[in-house]
Order: sequence, then C-alpha cells, then structure tokens
Amino acid sequence: MRERTLYALLAMIFAVSRLGYYLLGVRFDARPVLHYYQFADPELLKHRLFESLFYLHVQPPGWNLYTGAVLKFFPTSYPEVFHLIYLLLGLGICWSVYHLMRILGVSRWLAFALSAWFIVSPGVVLFENYMLYEVLVSFLLLAAAVALVHFVQYAGSLRAMLFFGALFGLVLVRNFFHLAYFLAIMAALAYLFPARRRTVFLCAALPLLAILGLYAKNWMLFGSFSGSTWMGMNMDVITAHQLTGSEAREFVRRGVISPASLLDLGSPIALYGPYVKMPARTGIPVLDDCVTSAGATNFNCTAFFQVQRIYTRDGLALLRNYPVVYLRSLEAAWFSYFLPPGDFPFFDLNRPKIHAIDRFWNIVFFGQFKEANDRKELRRLAARGEGASLVLYTGVFLMIGLPALWLWAIYYLVTGVRAKTLYPPAAILIGFLLLNITYVTAIANFLSSFENNRYRFPLDAFYAILLGLALERLRRSVKTRVLPRPASHC
Repeated sequence: MRERTLYALLAMIFAVSRLGYYLLGVRFDARPVLHYYQFADPELLKHRLFESLFYLHVQPPGWNLYTGAVLKFFPTSYPEVFHLIYLLLGLGICWSVYHLMRILGVSRWLAFALSAWFIVSPGVVLFENYMLYEVLVSFLLLAAAVALVHFVQYAGSLRAMLFFGALFGLVLVRNFFHLAYFLAIMAALAYLFPARRRTVFLCAALPLLAILGLYAKNWMLFGSFSGSTWMGMNMDVITAHQLTGSEAREFVRRGVISPASLLDLGSPIALYGPYVKMPARTGIPVLDDCVTSAGATNFNCTAFFQVQRIYTRDGLALLRNYPVVYLRSLEAAWFSYFLPPGDFPFFDLNRPKIHAIDRFWNIVFFGQFKEANDRKELRRLAARGEGASLVLYTGVFLMIGLPALWLWAIYYLVTGVRAKTLYPPAAILIGFLLLNITYVTAIANFLSSFENNRYRFPLDAFYAILLGLALERLRRSVKTRVLPRPASHC
C-alpha cells in the first residue's frame, strides 16, 4: 500500500473518531479564555490588542496574540474557530507522528497502528477540546522535528527557516522554552554541520533578534531579562504551597514567612491588601486593572510584582530553614508527571461524558489501577500514611515505561553513532526527541508540582515515536532469531 493511502486512512480514522466522541457529548471547552491567568482580558484583546501584548509580562505574547486575533475577527463564534484550528492541529500531529516514525525506519503498519492508537486516545481528545497551550505546543514540537530532519536530509534554507520558525513559535507561546533553549539548539546545529553553518546562522538570525527584543523590552520595562515574570509565583508552588496548615501558621508566627503565603495562589489582589501597596495607575489597563472584565484575576497587574517578591523571599527562607518542602514538591511533581493525560481536574466538562472509555484506556495502557475523585483525596491518603498505595493511583506502566524508553533511546543513539549504523537524519531526530523530553521534563518537575501530566502531554507524541522505534527494533531482532539457518555442507 502506498504511503499516500495510509495518510488518507489516518485522516479517515481521525475524522471518524472525532465524530464518535462528538456523538458521546464531547464539546470544545473555551471557558479558559474568560477565566484563566494565561489569557489577558478578552475585551482588551479585542480592542487594545497590541498595547496589551506590548505590556504583557507575566508570560510571552504569542499565545495571547493568537487568542486575540481570533477574538477580534470572530468575537461571537470564537469557540467554533478555536475548535476548527485544534482539529487541524490534531490531524497535523497524527500525520507528523507517522511521518517521523517512518523516517526512523519503523514499518508502515506498525507506524500506522501506533499513530492511530495515539490520536484516538481519550487523553489526546480531551486536550484537543480544551483551550490551552498543549495541542499547539505539541504541534510546534513535531513541526520543528519534521523540518529539522528534512534540513539534515536535503539541506536548503527554507527547511532551516521552518525549523527556527517553529522554535520561535515555542518561545513565544510557552515560557518553558527559553532564549537559552533556542541558542543551545542553534549552536549545536552549527557545530554538527560546519558546512551549513552560514545557513544556520542566517535562518536563525531574525527569530533570535525578535526573542532578544522581547527579553530586552521586559528588562527595560519590568526589570526582568526573560520572556515571563512568573517565577515568583512558581516559587510559592514549590515551597509554601507544600506546607501543611499547621506548619504554615508556625512559620508565620516565627516570622520566617509572611502571612501572605497563607493565601491560595490566585487569590484576588484585594486579599493581599495588608501586605502590598497599590501602585500608581499607568493608564494602561493590562497593567492597572487587577480584575478582568470577566471577573478573573489579572496577574499582569503591576501590584502583583509585590506579591511575587513576597513569594520569592518566603520561598528562599523556606528552602534555607525547611528544605523538606521542596522534597514534597518533587514527590508531587513526579507523581503527577506519570498520571495518564486524561486524569486532569479541569476536564470537568468533557471527561465525565467519556469516563468509561478513558478509565479503560488508563487501566489497560497506562496502568492506573485506582482512581481518585480529585487531587485533594490523594493528599488525604498521603497524610494518613498510605503513601505506598498511592503508586496505584498514577500510571504504573508510564512510571516504568517512560524512563525505560528514555534510557533505551539514549543507549540506542550512543551505540548507533559510535558504530556508525545510524544515518545522520535518524541520529539527529532521536537526539532532538531526547533533548526536548529531558529539557521539558526537568523544567516541569523541578519548578512545578501540580499539573505535570499536562506539561508532559506535548511530549507524549515524542514518546510514541520512540516506542515505535523500540518495537521495530524488537520486531527485527525476533525476526532475525527465528529465521532458519542455512544448511551446512560437508
């Protein structure tokens, strides 16, 4: 069967699965646009888009540029437009997973089966119907991988521009992807391909200048040479947020941390009144209004700079005086990292409608043998000393399989390069997959502790590709062993 036919069959499977999930009641969840901190005030995005993007500092501007453009042109039908875009991205993810497995030498039917299995899984569908970064980030990572491997295979400035364009999109959309990430990959390509060094630098130059411009703007306006000023909030998540109520009150009594750290992250600025002084208004709504037109907290409000300083100071004090809080953060981070993708508390709109399918998938493929009603139930189990049983509530197969797959891929890459049995495009592709798995996993698990299976989701396609490669190598090994040996002649 020709490759084109398999791509068409994957598109048909994608379309039929989405129709099936729709008939089961799954609908696109656009509520985050109105309520989540990742979005600037929707009214400002509609009417003061570029001013709001320029003064946006709590995260890079790319996500709100994308959101604002859709809100501007489709102010009443934006959920349907976002849904259509996410469906197209989902199909692109499906095709890219198949295409990259084929480049690595995975057989057609194995690559086809794994791509279809991945794209129809409930977790993928739930994220595809949820208005947040993850599907776009997954698509950009895969697009970068496709462009990179074709640049290695065929050279050409267009492929290099597409590759660095995808990396630029990642830096603009998600603060995980830092200037250092972009520079490291650019330097690695220049080192590995000295004959194409000029092409690499020229194609990376414009995105790099734009990233430097963003960082310089944030440094001049807000004193932070970065794409995001969210680090203070992260400090609270990995320190004070891990204290028990009695521990937190004791540290406040001793003066180690501020009473502000007793407040839940995301509290309205009014609750911080005793601890912060409201700054003078600037005349720029995205900086002045601490509550959006939809009633959500606007963390881009300049008053939250003082809150971030409190959290940073308290977090450093806890790390010095009570470092066990960070160990708790790491424990929670790795636990949630291995949760199945569909086990996410904010899928309350769609997950109940496909709960039986998702539960079956989680037990059979991910090894989640027990399910908690919410994350607080897991905390109660840990508090009662039932920590050993908690492993059954995460993905047991994921906890074993993902690290094993990562280690095997490193071994396969190193031995293949040493023995010169891996041709360069495959080696570069495997290296790129491993780099991103390692980088994103480290950033997510060492700097956060709650939604880590959401942070892992954009990597799931990369894990699926490595799984395809591992199964292909196993298939070939078994096939070689069972082949009859030629008869010997005396």
